[in-house]
Amino acid sequence: MTAIGTYKPNQLIQDAAKHGELVVFVGAGASKLCGSPDWRGFANQVVDALEKAGKLSFLEAEQLRGLGESRRTLSIALTLAKEHGVDIDFDGILHPSKPAAIGTELYELLSSLQPVFVTTNYDKWLDEAGPEELATEPPAESESKPVKGPTKRRKYYLREHLTSDRLTERGAVIHLHGTYTVPDSMVVSLKDYIAHYADGRVQAFLSEMFRNYTVLFVGYGLAELEVLDHIVRSNESLTKGVAEERHFLLYAHRSTESVQTQFMKHFFRDQCGVQVIPYCIDSTGYQELVEVFKAWNPELDVRDPTILDFQTRLDRYVAAPTQDNRGSAMRLVQKHLELVAYFINSLKDVVWFTDLDTAGYFNIEHSPGVKVIETERGPTYQADGWPALRYLELIAAFVSGAQAVRVADIVRSISSDAQRRGVDNWRTWWSLATILSRLPLEVIAEADIAMTRYWLGGQFEANMVGQELGQKLLPRLLDSSEPNHWEHALSLVDALSMLRRPEGKI
Repeated sequence: MTAIGTYKPNQLIQDAAKHGELVVFVGAGASKLCGSPDWRGFANQVVDALEKAGKLSFLEAEQLRGLGESRRTLSIALTLAKEHGVDIDFDGILHPSKPAAIGTELYELLSSLQPVFVTTNYDKWLDEAGPEELATEPPAESESKPVKGPTKRRKYYLREHLTSDRLTERGAVIHLHGTYTVPDSMVVSLKDYIAHYADGRVQAFLSEMFRNYTVLFVGYGLAELEVLDHIVRSNESLTKGVAEERHFLLYAHRSTESVQTQFMKHFFRDQCGVQVIPYCIDSTGYQELVEVFKAWNPELDVRDPTILDFQTRLDRYVAAPTQDNRGSAMRLVQKHLELVAYFINSLKDVVWFTDLDTAGYFNIEHSPGVKVIETERGPTYQADGWPALRYLELIAAFVSGAQAVRVADIVRSISSDAQRRGVDNWRTWWSLATILSRLPLEVIAEADIAMTRYWLGGQFEANMVGQELGQKLLPRLLDSSEPNHWEHALSLVDALSMLRRPEGKI
């Protein structure tokens, strides 16, 4: 057994953990320590199930097992199972009735770190919260301490789940190749692999992970060329002749393999930008991995991303507003409401309008009132802003068709609700006047001009509202060739010319 302190995590791993940028990528080697089968064992047990169901003869089963390439055997066996209607007990195949103690200890150590987990495994070992949940035998129940059911982690396993915001969910488990609980999600066959890695969502997820996070591979040999492809593509230093090691691979070796280990170090560094971290298995075998994490855990301070970290991620989504990035941004701010103002204030592109509208950011319940603050000199008034309206100001001149109609409806809804409730926020009126002044004229109705009277007639100074309407909207109406726009102009002049009550008089 290796003494604690023999192993120490690389400083880059420690820094990534502190900034919420550490992803632990778990492979089949970790599951094998619990007693789960390797690819060969998995394939053979599926073939056994077909043989027991009478769908394969002894000879057929023997020859199917002897194909040589275990994934090929598994692909054929699962296809036959589907064709013959044989239900495969994936739970029983992947999970022994009682996991090996060394595997339980490894997953306990991993669980205590609470990073984001990504795995190509189908099994359950990462999905359940603590090591006590790995065993199928429940603890004894007592009156003082009743048995609790398993506590599940957040688990993602479908392609539509593979969005970059999941990488900010500390403790979440992302099954890159699906899960045994939903057999149709499992990526097994050659066709599955090709379709899976050709999917834009999978590509965007892997690109984000390898470009902007530090990935630690545990029990994973980096055998999938598709994964290697994204590692290489995400590391720009590899094209400049100076390989920057941005990710890390825990690598089991024997002392007699020192030369081979050096070759592997050079290969992964030069070709992939991955640093190999060797650990010797001479004494204890592959369970030495547990000793690594016993030594590492006190050194790894895994934290949630800070607000600044989240803002940096939002900046990336805003800079490249693809459908996936927009969805990731919306989910991120909905989970962290403190980011809403920063996020919306950073938006300038019309492409975000439908996302914000669907999420309800323009709804009337967000309409701010005016706060009265008592001072020695009497009451003062504080009017809060509304970032969503500022966004509408920026895009109003660029919307058209149904979007322009919808923006006009939002303006009407906010104004109508405020009038009904007696809300008089001059900052809101100023924003609404700016939006109305920039909208396409064809969506502005006579009733909208009448609506401006309420904005202009409030108890507070309305100069900015009048300036927007008089200097921006009025010239556009007068320059129009449509007679009804001239009528709107006359109505607007009348509204701008109306007598107002003195400021402060109710």
